[in-house]
Amino acid sequence: MKYLNFNLLFSLILFISACTQKEDKQTSSDPDFNNVKVAVNIQRLDKEMFACQNKEELLEFFDKYPTFISDYFQISSAGFDELSDQLLPLIQNQGLRDFYKQSQEPAFFGGQTLENEFRTAFQHIKYYYPDFKEPKIYTIFSGFFGQGYLKNPELTVSDSAIYIGLDYFMGRKGKYLPDVYDYQLRKTIPEAVVPQTILLLSQRYNATSKEKSLLSDMIWYGKSFVFAHTMMPEKADSLLIGYTTQQIDESYTFQKNIWAHFIDNQLLYNTQDPIKAKYVGERPTTPEIGKSCPGSIGRWLGWRIVGKYFDENEKMQIPELMKMNDAQKIFEASKYKGLPDED
Repeated sequence: MKYLNFNLLFSLILFISACTQKEDKQTSSDPDFNNVKVAVNIQRLDKEMFACQNKEELLEFFDKYPTFISDYFQISSAGFDELSDQLLPLIQNQGLRDFYKQSQEPAFFGGQTLENEFRTAFQHIKYYYPDFKEPKIYTIFSGFFGQGYLKNPELTVSDSAIYIGLDYFMGRKGKYLPDVYDYQLRKTIPEAVVPQTILLLSQRYNATSKEKSLLSDMIWYGKSFVFAHTMMPEKADSLLIGYTTQQIDESYTFQKNIWAHFIDNQLLYNTQDPIKAKYVGERPTTPEIGKSCPGSIGRWLGWRIVGKYFDENEKMQIPELMKMNDAQKIFEASKYKGLPDED
């Protein structure tokens, strides 16, 4: 990527200063969420499944949770017998059992971290949305069973349930890795489970624009990120967008150049799906801007625009922002020009 010859150290200092001010602003006005009553119900189906010793016990496990088994493995109850024949050799395999045993270590999913983080996020959501009904959470561990043809085996979020494939969130320290691209592994670490879940859950509240432009898509993603960050303010941005710390820092520092590419190429109001996919789709990089520009850079820009708009409207609460479906209004009111935040 061709960047202007800025003083990188000075720019990063400005970046850190701006982030610190934002954090101070947020924490100074945050209410006490600890008094919000929520129920966190995590059903550890992974433990129950790996406790099965034979086909009969596995079928009993399936019959105990027929809705989950049907939804997660995308099979009707008529196929449970065949599914047991496929899964039993896996859970009896010593290599997979060692992999699962690793997942039960405190550094992964053996402690109370998952429950505590969901409680914090749910408390924030319920504060802003009193009618929020906490979804029941189910965890499973299948050794990447069905990867490539099962729908979202790593994470599925609905109004009533959250399905988490723990084996997909072991990160680089796991004994085995899922079949994903290297850049996608950044969102497969244990710390990313709850942030990625809340990001998906934000779709329930995120109004879509009638326009089908790249700008509308950018703003929609931006609102999702602002929502997730509001519900989990202590979590690193990297756990949401999947960038490295260096990529976040450089995107912030050189956003003037990134923004210039969007303006010079008249991208904001482009409605062509192939063009939009280059900037908001899942990609390792955005080579149209430069070889070191991270992928999905349009989502990151949308986050910058919506974040600026939300921060400057101090009386606005997150439900009001999420209801807004006029991307152009948010963009214009944000007055974003591709510049870092003011001191």
